[in-house]
Amino acid sequence: MKRIIRVKEEIDLLAYLSKNTDYSNKKLKSMIEHKQITVNGHKPKLPYLLKKNDEVLLTTEKIMDVPFSIIYEDDMFLVVNKKSGLLTVGTEKEKASTLYHQVYDYLHQKREKVFVVHRLDKETSGIVLFAKREDVKNILQENWNEIVKSRKYVAVVHGTLKRDGKIESYLIEEKNTFVHSGKGGKLAITYYHTMNATDDYSLVDIALKTGRKNQIRVHMKENNTPVVGDKKYGIKDGASRLMLHAYELSFEYPKNHKEYKFQTKIPNDFLKIFL
Repeated sequence: MKRIIRVKEEIDLLAYLSKNTDYSNKKLKSMIEHKQITVNGHKPKLPYLLKKNDEVLLTTEKIMDVPFSIIYEDDMFLVVNKKSGLLTVGTEKEKASTLYHQVYDYLHQKREKVFVVHRLDKETSGIVLFAKREDVKNILQENWNEIVKSRKYVAVVHGTLKRDGKIESYLIEEKNTFVHSGKGGKLAITYYHTMNATDDYSLVDIALKTGRKNQIRVHMKENNTPVVGDKKYGIKDGASRLMLHAYELSFEYPKNHKEYKFQTKIPNDFLKIFL
């Protein structure tokens, strides 16, 4: 069972819940730890000062431990940080070991549904957005190109690039799923900014103007600076993973005109190369 409380005053979270529920402080702290109590979709860090109009959600069932990191959750969206090496959705060869399957199990226990909005390559880590209602999914997908404000990635690539640049080409996907630039393809535009570099590698901040399949990996390969660990488009370098991470997603939801912005940290193994 769920209970939503709309806060009408500034007050300490535990003090407020003690007044408005029958739970002890010990029980309330346990519920917060297990994400049975959230504030505006987030797990609060105690002590926490509630503000007027904050939304406190209480779920009486204990939520299962989840194998993924939740960035944001409310009644419309679930935003998670996908691990590298995990499919977003199933394929003919693999249906069970997917992020979608994990999210389905998590939301099914809460009697909520899940709908795929977009996806990342199996080897790419980072932000993935799911919808909890079909109408929300349809609104997002039908207006995706217009509502998305930013899609940013960080990558470690071989070689060095100039500080700021733009790569533009027309991408074609062959029947074997291999993507390359050529006449008759779809326009793909990638902007990049070099944040750090050594003689051999560069740490690159990447912003997508378009979102074509394998766009970053193909553009970096054709720029002679392939992404480290890219077995499909890169070189054999012995890296344990593809060093490409989706760290920022922002969009404006058309129904309420609210802008949502989600971010994650740069993975530590990316940064260690430049220490």
